Amino acid sequence: MKIYRARYGGVCFGVKRAIELALEAAKNTKPVYSLGPLIHNRIAVDKLRKRGIITVNKITDIRNKGRKVIIRSHGVHPRILARLRRRGFEIIDATCPRVRRAQRYVQKLIKEGYHVVIVGEKDHPEVKGLMGYAGKNAEIYSEQMKIKKRKIGVVPQTTLDLGHFNSAIAHLMERVIEMKIYNTICMATVLRINEAVRIVGKADAMLIVGGKNSANTARLYQVCKEHKPSYHIESAEEIALDWFKDAKSVGVTAGASTPRAQVDAVIKFLKKKFPH
Repeated sequence: MKIYRARYGGVCFGVKRAIELALEAAKNTKPVYSLGPLIHNRIAVDKLRKRGIITVNKITDIRNKGRKVIIRSHGVHPRILARLRRRGFEIIDATCPRVRRAQRYVQKLIKEGYHVVIVGEKDHPEVKGLMGYAGKNAEIYSEQMKIKKRKIGVVPQTTLDLGHFNSAIAHLMERVIEMKIYNTICMATVLRINEAVRIVGKADAMLIVGGKNSANTARLYQVCKEHKPSYHIESAEEIALDWFKDAKSVGVTAGASTPRAQVDAVIKFLKKKFPH
């Protein structure tokens, strides 16, 4: 079977940086706490736990003052940063520089008097953080939203699909007098989606490797399944051989929260089960 492996699949710069900062922090102090999963990948989080990096969902889950607390790559609401400082925790801020840039643009727009519209998933931690930097002068985009302000500033979630962003901009453009746009979509996201589209055009089936709670992995899966039989898996153990009974080729891509080792394991499994 022919295997097409995506060149741009796997852990992105921001996630890789967050993991490196966390591991460095855990060298001399254990445990180190991550406020929310450091990476949206169950297998990777389990491995990090064994190295002393513990996931907590809220600040009150951290009992001892002075502990190191990691802010993951998605960033957080500024109110959470303030609470951590008041409680005496040592903050390791692993916010992705691209997310930090989006936060600064939101603050800039508010300062300039714009009503901010965030285009993204309302429950995603990055979007919640961006809304925090905007305060009350912001809302999350939806096709049903009623535009009450005639002067708006638009900032997308960094992992948003470019097509979705363009559609939102076109929709908003018809309803406002003035619009200022900062395109903060990470190029890694664009490259992953574009390459997935290219591979799905020549493969008979697709495997998308990544955490089931990873938004960008789920987006890759949605893009691929519109064209070919596609399967979102976390590990090679989930692969069913009958998925490929009529296939002569398979494409393999991965989300931005998928370590290379997990993709390597999937490729190894395919080569073993379907030798040339």
